[in-house]
Amino acid sequence: MDLFQTTLAVAELGFLLGGALLLLRVLGSPERRLAWFHGDKIPPWPMTGHEVTLLVVLIFLNGFAGQSLAVWLFTGLLKQSADKAGLEVLVYGAAFHGCALLGWLLFRVLRRSLYADYGTRHATAAPSPRLPLGRMLSSAAIGLLVALPVLTLVSLGWTFLLKQLGLPNQPQDLIEIFSKTNSPLVITGMLMVACVLAPINEELIFRAGLFRFLRQRFGRATAFSASAVFFGALHGNLAGFLPLALLGGALALVYEKTGDLRVSITLHALFNLNTVLVILSGLPTP
Repeated sequence: MDLFQTTLAVAELGFLLGGALLLLRVLGSPERRLAWFHGDKIPPWPMTGHEVTLLVVLIFLNGFAGQSLAVWLFTGLLKQSADKAGLEVLVYGAAFHGCALLGWLLFRVLRRSLYADYGTRHATAAPSPRLPLGRMLSSAAIGLLVALPVLTLVSLGWTFLLKQLGLPNQPQDLIEIFSKTNSPLVITGMLMVACVLAPINEELIFRAGLFRFLRQRFGRATAFSASAVFFGALHGNLAGFLPLALLGGALALVYEKTGDLRVSITLHALFNLNTVLVILSGLPTP
């Protein structure tokens, strides 16, 4: 083991132990359990089912259109690169998530055009509460610390179960691509996609969009279960489905508890960053 591997291994063990102790402390107190698991600070979002459907369609149409354009423009160039797979993740991922974010802006324009009295008679979403920066960052870090030991155990158990059932248990292709990419510039670009664009886009879709809408319309249990399942399934990997669905539930929980989407975005980004650092270090992933 080199110094980087050793340092990261010690840090990961510290995170897991500290997170487990904190989780036990929370679970051992009824007051703390109530404070952690029964928040209700999400701002109202007066959206109809048709509007939410239009929003989702616009997001994914924009994302796939941007990705298709990038494939058409850059496939020939990327074939000549030694880090072809990494560059594809960088270029196509940035195109998808960047254009998907434009779908939100397009939705706002279309929604205004649908209502001549928009902003006066037609209800608009209440502004999201914003925590002080220090508290926002600490909330995200504590949320990740508590989630890591649970996600690790679930991932190990889920992988074992898949093996016993003879089902595919290979991790996402992205993990192998990160481990085999040699260019520091390409890795940096991939990190920007994985730790900035993807968390922003996915938290807007799954927490600020799907979870918030379902919670207000169909109740807490439906919102948690449906948004988590969709989040896990969207990544298209059976081995990662249950751990990622559980991560989706944790992200929804911190969003519900704080009402500040920046907390779930930051937690999501930190989780992705931690995963990438483990991959790049050569340490085994659960």
